[in-house]
Amino acid sequence: MKICEIYHVPCKGSFAWKWRHRLADGRVIESKEQYELYYECVSAALQRGYQPAIKCFAPGDGVPAPTEA
Repeated sequence: MKICEIYHVPCKGSFAWKWRHRLADGRVIESKEQYELYYECVSAALQRGYQPAIKCFAPGDGVPAPTEA
């Protein structure tokens, strides 16, 4: 799985969440959608083959161990 980061963006006087992955050549792939809830963004990234760099994931959480791609 490719590592991605989850970050917040301004949205309607508050904020929403997006994910992004940086390729080795410096290009960035990011979600087109904005997610109101953090876990929705994490779930969307996982469904698309990206592993959010979240320190609270542990073995047995259903997420493979992080590897740099």
